Amino acid sequence: MSADFPLIYCNGDSYSADSCHPTLNKKTYSHIVGKHLDGFVINNSVPGSCNRRIIRTSVHDLVHERRLNPYQQIIALIGLSFEIRSELWIENKKISTPSESNFENFHFTKELNWRDMLFKGMDIVLNKHRSDQEFFDKASQGRAYYYSPYAERANLLCDLLMFQSLMQQLNIKFLVFQSPIAEKLESEYLIDFFKSNLNSKNFLDFETFGFVNWCNQQGFEPLDFKDRPEIGHYGIDAHRAFAEQILIPQLEKL
Repeated sequence: MSADFPLIYCNGDSYSADSCHPTLNKKTYSHIVGKHLDGFVINNSVPGSCNRRIIRTSVHDLVHERRLNPYQQIIALIGLSFEIRSELWIENKKISTPSESNFENFHFTKELNWRDMLFKGMDIVLNKHRSDQEFFDKASQGRAYYYSPYAERANLLCDLLMFQSLMQQLNIKFLVFQSPIAEKLESEYLIDFFKSNLNSKNFLDFETFGFVNWCNQQGFEPLDFKDRPEIGHYGIDAHRAFAEQILIPQLEKL
């Protein structure tokens, strides 16, 4: 027997999370969409998430939800994060959520000019108080040295092409978009190939549109980073406008 209300599933980083700010509790764009559609909302966004975590946990959760109710209407809203973010596997980590397993978000730096600093031999490492500091430093330096936005984008688009196929198989409507706008890249075979196989109705262009940038362009004031609104977190008014002006009209096209 199917549920008579839609399930609105959301996943992303702090830009999508209820926990980003006390005023956003159950009032993010996902909840605005849920109210509009008289649906039930599950928001599994976690601050600091990388794209791999967002996609992996979305696959887990959506497969699980479809198994629980084979006929319920499900709509997924996926907000992607900074490509520079990644993960570490921590063997002795205390696991509170099984679907998150032993993964830990990995941000090797917050320095905007980290490339220049790296090649000048300067310290770029973010965290300084870890029990595994020696190896964390080495992982950070290696990640920075070999980092390529082209590699990240190709792997992301590959994951999204497979995600698209899974959503079609599970009969789940979905939208995927950047929260912070993605770096604009030159043409490259793998990137172009994977991107050409994505349905434009389900994916807002990563290099020309981002939730955060849209909020800034609309004149909303961020809750933080007021000197850098292009990476700031936005409040209820911005989330409501984004849901009403971007997400809901886009969902209606599906």
